[in-house]
Amino acid sequence: MICFITSGAHKYAVRELRDVPGMPKIGLLSYNQLLRKSALPRATYVFTDFDRIDFWQRELAAKAYRCLKAAGLTVLNDPAGVRTRLPMLKRLKADGLNSFSVWDPEVDPMPDAYPVFLRTRAAHRGALTDLLATPEAAQDALDGLIAAGHCRSDLMFVEYRSEPVEDGLFRKLAAYCVGDRIVTGMSVHDTDWHAKYGTEGAASEALYREERDAVQENRYAAPLARYFQAAGIAFGRADFTLVNGNIEVYEINTNPNNSRILDHPFAMRVDTDALFHQRLAEALQAVDTPAGGPPVALDHPDLAAQRKRDWLLPRPRWTP
Repeated sequence: MICFITSGAHKYAVRELRDVPGMPKIGLLSYNQLLRKSALPRATYVFTDFDRIDFWQRELAAKAYRCLKAAGLTVLNDPAGVRTRLPMLKRLKADGLNSFSVWDPEVDPMPDAYPVFLRTRAAHRGALTDLLATPEAAQDALDGLIAAGHCRSDLMFVEYRSEPVEDGLFRKLAAYCVGDRIVTGMSVHDTDWHAKYGTEGAASEALYREERDAVQENRYAAPLARYFQAAGIAFGRADFTLVNGNIEVYEINTNPNNSRILDHPFAMRVDTDALFHQRLAEALQAVDTPAGGPPVALDHPDLAAQRKRDWLLPRPRWTP
């Protein structure tokens, strides 16, 4: 079994994996459930959703990670080492992997390269502003978001770095990391530079043919390995694009949606998605842990102390 540990409200993304042919048995556990348990069954454990939990949950999760690793289990994404969005993007720029900069409004000076846009560090909302071309526009936008109730501590400036794949059409690419395997994923095509959800009917057959070729070749596996390594992430999906032929990674989501494409005007896209999900299933099979054996004690003193503090609270319902 492979057990994914997520924030309580975001189990739905992993549930979609259960419907993929060839997928190992998938279990789900929230952080609140994890931190109330004194032992866990032997399985592969994948920690996710670091941008959706607080520092104390994350520190305790790191102690649980170490208990599981010490027992010889396969465990992906060390909560103590994974970089979340803003520090990850700063590291990718510092390492010369990305060419664009990001700025922290709490401690950094205002951006010195434009255009930029504002987004949150944690929430998966996409851009909160249009492109901002001047320091004055950037300051006004920041002040406006704070006045509207957005926390400065959750905001970041991002330097715009994208280019259309065709006139008026933008493309976002994806690749998954599962342990030591990287699997090229499906694309999003959009008439807007955000390219978050895609626009139905925007892409041509030629672009879907290129998508098919990229998935078949696993085109982006080798170059993206350095990005996942720099982020400290062993399971997640990188969202990226190509600018002048160079990879620019926007984020790495440790709990991505895994929807399948079962119907599409271009039949080849259904086949391409089936191939991608087959390879994703194979990658997860490679890190699967057979059932059986004694449970693993979560016996770190901090975990025991947390369970003692929580003993009067209602116990959450287990979702298998």
